[in-house]
Amino acid sequence: MTNKQKITSLIMALTLGGVAGHHIDDIVEKYDLQVNRYPIKIEYEIINNCISNDEKPIAREIYLDKKEICTCALGNTELDYSYSSYQKDYNTFLEIFELKAKECI
Repeated sequence: MTNKQKITSLIMALTLGGVAGHHIDDIVEKYDLQVNRYPIKIEYEIINNCISNDEKPIAREIYLDKKEICTCALGNTELDYSYSSYQKDYNTFLEIFELKAKECI
């Protein structure tokens, strides 16, 4: 294979990769497949408060059950309620989070 053929092959591969990357990005945007998560510190605080809001020790089994419900509720809430909305209206976030928690039980 000559240098010209190698360069041509490389350019074609990079072009195809770029086109495919843009196409996949368009699909993700079109179908809203990206999840806009809250900052990790906020997620931790929400889940921690959900599990044990009175800061008393709880049994491991209860902790695991609550953790499952709380993480499910937060994941579903993040899909419906953006972080910027959370910052603007915490009370609405709590209402949605509570509904999502009930759906996760």
